[in-house]
Amino acid sequence: MLGRFIEQGGDGALSGPEVVLAHDFGTTGNKATLFTPEGELLAAHYLPYSTEYPKPGWVEQDPDDWKRAFVSSTKAVLEKGGIRPEELVAVTFSAHMLGCIPMGKDGSVLRKKAILWPDHRSEEQARVIEERIGWEDFYHRTGGGLELALYPAAKLLWLKENEPELYRRTYVFLGTKDLLVHWLTGRFVTDYSDASNTGLLDLARRRWAEDYLEVLGLDRGKLPEEILPSDEVVGRISREAAKETGLAPGTPVVLGGGDVPCAAVGAGVVSEGTAYNYIGSASWTAVAGTKGVFDPGMRPFTLCHLVPGMYVSQLATYSAGVVHEWFKEHICVAETRDAKRQGISPYELMDGAVAGSPPGANGLIFLPYMRPGGAPFHDLDARAALLGLELRHTRADVLRAVLEGISLNIGLVCNALEKGAGKPFKEIRAIGGGAKSRVWLGILTSVLGKRVTTLTSSQEANCLGAAMTAYVALGRYEGFEQAAAGMITVGEQIDPDPASVSVYESLIPLFRRAYKQIAPIHMELGHLNE
Repeated sequence: MLGRFIEQGGDGALSGPEVVLAHDFGTTGNKATLFTPEGELLAAHYLPYSTEYPKPGWVEQDPDDWKRAFVSSTKAVLEKGGIRPEELVAVTFSAHMLGCIPMGKDGSVLRKKAILWPDHRSEEQARVIEERIGWEDFYHRTGGGLELALYPAAKLLWLKENEPELYRRTYVFLGTKDLLVHWLTGRFVTDYSDASNTGLLDLARRRWAEDYLEVLGLDRGKLPEEILPSDEVVGRISREAAKETGLAPGTPVVLGGGDVPCAAVGAGVVSEGTAYNYIGSASWTAVAGTKGVFDPGMRPFTLCHLVPGMYVSQLATYSAGVVHEWFKEHICVAETRDAKRQGISPYELMDGAVAGSPPGANGLIFLPYMRPGGAPFHDLDARAALLGLELRHTRADVLRAVLEGISLNIGLVCNALEKGAGKPFKEIRAIGGGAKSRVWLGILTSVLGKRVTTLTSSQEANCLGAAMTAYVALGRYEGFEQAAAGMITVGEQIDPDPASVSVYESLIPLFRRAYKQIAPIHMELGHLNE
């Protein structure tokens, strides 16, 4: 039986149960998982937490909710898996990025509500960055292709200007996972993946861009002093944290990384030119490489990968599963009720309805931008629209149009990233909640015109990627490619339907044109009540 500390054999390999506790702090909740070195998921437990929208463009969460979710989900997943805290060889993290949590020197969180990644209150400060640095320089230096207002660089400026006393008192600003790592170990650190998504890291040199900080009037001392590899044991569970969490004191804590590169590792995207698509509330497509993908027009953003010396270039669209969920909650009330009675997911019944409509949804086009921003248009004024609706159309047509609209948007994103990478992707690995829908993946593979491959761990890729990072850190695997070979199992391979491919090839230019024609109207609507 494993004690509180790592036991190693003569060759440095772990001995004992070797179970890793990996947490993924997402936008809507936290998932705790237990993994073995073979990639077997012993147990998982998900706990939601609330998000607040106090003003237009503001998105906040309470960091105390993250801690409560960690404690409760850890306890639940250990019970489900039949694992005692003393049997864990490590704790590690994946988490949402682009946050900036003000911390006191004593480890206290100085702002009750954390500013979350989609928050774009700092649009005025983003203009300051563009004026003082220039967008092209910022993009090629930091890899930051998202709207400037989303980056901690702009959010820190907003805090300095609008909450100056808070800014003055802040000892260090941390990201989500880094806050949790500090809570467990007492260390103020970050990893290269999270640092590379602040808008303040020199991507090529992998260090803070001192000249940017100076020209923006931001304090270097308020950023983490140490930027470390993701696969590093940064400390052990302190006695105080052990009392709060129920974990064993001395348990190693592996730093982990941001959700995007963690998902890449969990999808097996750890070598040159491999790619994946994630469909959750948002969707992103990402490719791994020794160089980033830079395209000032489409603006893929590039992060430091968890894999040493590599990068992950990504394009994200914010309107994906969240749109599907909205239709479930507001339009598919009957399906939700019937599914509850049958003990199945409402999405199964919705997928069944979609199957009753042909590719092209009988002439409907859905623009999915219910949550604006992101690729391919980077338009914060964008809105959703259903075009071509007639009395002859059915609920099935509308539901198919929704999935097709989201998929067509993903298709534009994927094609742009593929073009920037310089060579076609052989396949796209699908992960996230959307990967559970065979109907949706059938649409997506025909939109993309290439094979889509699922994984047995498609729903747990972020957690699996974090767990793989821990096993690399502990010496169980020599590197990430070896970990991918040992821990990832391919599920289903779905190939395009030629007839559907033809339909979607005709729809793509119409979809793009529809957005461009309607965009000015959406901009006026968005500012109507100002």
